[in-house]
Amino acid sequence: MTLRRSREARGRQRGQTLVVFALAFTLFLFSLTCLVADAAALYVWSGRVQTAAQLGAQSGADAVDPRYLYNATGACPHGAPGVCAVSIVDVSEQDRSGALYAFQRACIEAADQSAEVPVDAANPLVLKSADDPQVPDGTWCASDGCHVYAKISRVVQLPIPFPGFPETITVRGTGYAAPVAGTNVATSTCTGIAWVPAPPPR
Repeated sequence: MTLRRSREARGRQRGQTLVVFALAFTLFLFSLTCLVADAAALYVWSGRVQTAAQLGAQSGADAVDPRYLYNATGACPHGAPGVCAVSIVDVSEQDRSGALYAFQRACIEAADQSAEVPVDAANPLVLKSADDPQVPDGTWCASDGCHVYAKISRVVQLPIPFPGFPETITVRGTGYAAPVAGTNVATSTCTGIAWVPAPPPR
């Protein structure tokens, strides 16, 4: 009788150990699946956002006036007498649309569309335009006088969020580009003077 009870007790212990092992292994597989799926999603979106930032910077640089690169001259702004160098971008009020200059608008539009930044997280099919607020995610474009630079951030929904951790992560990218000419006879060099009076508000 005692031997039988001892065997039954050992059998119950083995059964309990098997159940605990099965639960632990299931939790391990679930965690591994979450980790792999989320890491893959972040890897893909990080590359996509970085590419979008570079595309935005290149689009902004392509929006410059190519005559600037060849030291072209024209009438001075605001009716001042004499001849002045062509500005690399138009900074007069009539050449602005809202608060953005042409290169900023081109930069933001290209980056937002490429990174698929939605206007509202609840409706991811409607993408932002340059006139939409670019916070908390979106594109910011400015210049140092030599390059256009674009900074973009995008909130990414994790495919399988791990319980107790955030369901979204913000990925960021930065791109730089300079205007170029189609030939090797451009004579202007970068002066480092800001193209615009101040960058757009962020």
